[in-house]
Amino acid sequence: MTLSVTKEFVYVFTSKDQESTLRVPVPIPHKQSAEDLTGRLIYEHNLPCYVEKDLSSKLEEFVCQETNKLSDENAQEALDRVRSGDVDVEALAAQWERAYTQEVKDFAAPEVVSKEQQFSEVYHSLIHSPALETLLNLEHTYALTIEDLINQRDKDLEHLDQIQREDMEKAVKSLGVSYTDEQINQLAQQHFESTQMIEGKWANELSNQHEIQRREFRDWVMKVHEDSRSGNGTPSYMHRVRAMTSNLPDAEEEERTAVTRMEESFTIILGAQLKTTHNLRLLCASPLDLCRHKPHTVGGVMLAQPQRLQTAMSLYSNNLNGLILLVDSRLNAYTGIKKEFSKVCERSTDFHFPNLNQQFAQIQEQLQKAGPLRKGQGSGEEADRASVKSGASYGDTQEKLGRLCTGDFYLTRHSNLSEVHTVFHLVTDDTVRGDISSRHPLILSLRNIIKQSFRYDINTLTIPLLLTHEMLEEMTIPWCMKRAELVFKCVKGFMMEMATYGGHQSRNVQFLVPLGISDTLFMGISNMLPTIFRLSNPVYMAKPGGKLATP
Repeated sequence: MTLSVTKEFVYVFTSKDQESTLRVPVPIPHKQSAEDLTGRLIYEHNLPCYVEKDLSSKLEEFVCQETNKLSDENAQEALDRVRSGDVDVEALAAQWERAYTQEVKDFAAPEVVSKEQQFSEVYHSLIHSPALETLLNLEHTYALTIEDLINQRDKDLEHLDQIQREDMEKAVKSLGVSYTDEQINQLAQQHFESTQMIEGKWANELSNQHEIQRREFRDWVMKVHEDSRSGNGTPSYMHRVRAMTSNLPDAEEEERTAVTRMEESFTIILGAQLKTTHNLRLLCASPLDLCRHKPHTVGGVMLAQPQRLQTAMSLYSNNLNGLILLVDSRLNAYTGIKKEFSKVCERSTDFHFPNLNQQFAQIQEQLQKAGPLRKGQGSGEEADRASVKSGASYGDTQEKLGRLCTGDFYLTRHSNLSEVHTVFHLVTDDTVRGDISSRHPLILSLRNIIKQSFRYDINTLTIPLLLTHEMLEEMTIPWCMKRAELVFKCVKGFMMEMATYGGHQSRNVQFLVPLGISDTLFMGISNMLPTIFRLSNPVYMAKPGGKLATP
């Protein structure tokens, strides 16, 4: 098929009392305007100026005619190919259908709202309605059911462990009399298999209970939404929640005790010309204290923590909360703080996101895909991937393909934690115990985490200030002050750099120091912060009479 041709344009004009002929090859279709081509022809062929208007008109007419003629020829040729069978009509029709439905809005298929999106919209509307208290109470009763099941599991495993320990002690004492070494090994194997079987049984029970609660909660939310929209009579969701909570275990009354912890808050200003105000908070606590959901009852009435209330209301919003959790390089929940965090997540059902193990499985799949990408990126570059991101220099990539390295971090999402929506699991190692510089993988990863927070509306981020979750012997006061100064200065620089991603919106940054820190050291770090960040001080105005007053 001929899609373009070159035609000769002939123009006859009178110059110096004699006729002259201009012959110019013109590509059809012609992408330039007739005025531009006319100007070029007059300049190149030294044509008189009085022919410009007529030349432009004739040239435009020529291009239009030849273009229409070429289009007709191409169309006729395409029809002839269809009639002769050279073109698959079905494939051609499918190609045109894709072109119209994907490129032209009027012909595009209507957007299909997924069940997840529909549920998120309904939940967001209900959590900002009078049904808020009902929703939180239902979540509370579900959490009590899971907690009761976990307590039964722990008692069962503890009882089994006690019996096995007594049997093993008895067998060891009878070694050489009633038991041989081989029989003791067989007994240990039997104990291990029994423990595995009981743990598997309870794991299945918990998994089934989580799925049942998740399904019931989602169905209940959708029905409540329908009831609230109908507006007929007394809200039936109140009767429904009473029916659902009547068979749940009774909650023991707990006394509300005020937990005292060291903390300081600051309001700072960042930026040279266009300044932005941010809130900083220095907090002495365990990172899991921000995750634990602590439902309690007073006088038989279930109450929700204010933090939990705020977290639920901002779940589907542009004001999310993030936490950096320092972990080892193994992608599991079997050791250390990862195990404790897994237990916190397990104590209540996540009604909105996959459970922790399912998210780990998805991250593991992405980690395998990241191996070839790391191999091709070279040493010293920063990975910025959706599921596995790193700020480390990878060095020998052959040894690090397909596994986590120091400075890598992965994200998990949660709706059942107290004050956190997103957890950045940052991989660390023993190098943080010594002196580090601003080029350390953990510091570079802080930059990437802050970058993701600015991009994806995580407006509150909690950072372990000393890059550790516990106080160690080598962490002297000078060591802690030097580490805090390094992190403060780096975070300040990263926030100023990333302001382009999140505009000039106010952010909340919480610096977490480990439990067990001394009051003197905490106050020293607190006094250091205003020397690095510029505080937002109040402005005082003079009243008539010479007295000062705040505006």
